[in-house]
Amino acid sequence: MITRFAAAAVAAVMSISTAIAGDHPEAEEFVIGLVTDLRAKAEAEGEGSAAVRATLEENLAAEQIGAFLLAGSAAKNATDEETATYQELFPRYIAAAYAEEIGQLTSREINVKASLERRPGDYIVQSVLVDKAGRPRADIDWRVRKLETGEHKLLDVLVERTSPLITRRQAFSSRVRDEGMEGLLTHMQETIAKGVTIEEEAE
Repeated sequence: MITRFAAAAVAAVMSISTAIAGDHPEAEEFVIGLVTDLRAKAEAEGEGSAAVRATLEENLAAEQIGAFLLAGSAAKNATDEETATYQELFPRYIAAAYAEEIGQLTSREINVKASLERRPGDYIVQSVLVDKAGRPRADIDWRVRKLETGEHKLLDVLVERTSPLITRRQAFSSRVRDEGMEGLLTHMQETIAKGVTIEEEAE
């Protein structure tokens, strides 16, 4: 299944096409609602809390992100069992990996400026991170995908036009090259367990 979605995922995350400017309230409302929800849960329970991870797991486009991160020879050479384990672990892994990173962003004030449609169902919601004095500190672009079900999911978050998925994809490729799929799956399990351990220690 990974290879079946790889081409679409790469196009979704990396391609640069002409965006159509305009108001896309559903995509903007999705981002605003997600940021508000994450901020409330982070303030109440901590940036890496189970509540934050659960919200991210529910709202991330895990299937598309997972296919993008594991591509090329790594995906082709994975056994059916390894592929199934990867797909099972990935939603929890990416939520745990992003919990503190996105939590740090959503703890600040974020003002949505505009939204663009790159292609049907593929949106960029542009926002700016401001400090306590209201001064702009960083541009943040939220990549939002509208699925066939009508749901909106978060595909990527670019800070000053830099995507963390590119770095993470390179890290995945390096780990698979050096340690094999078994090493990558172990890393994913450890990342998930680390988040659970932090949660338990805080209680």
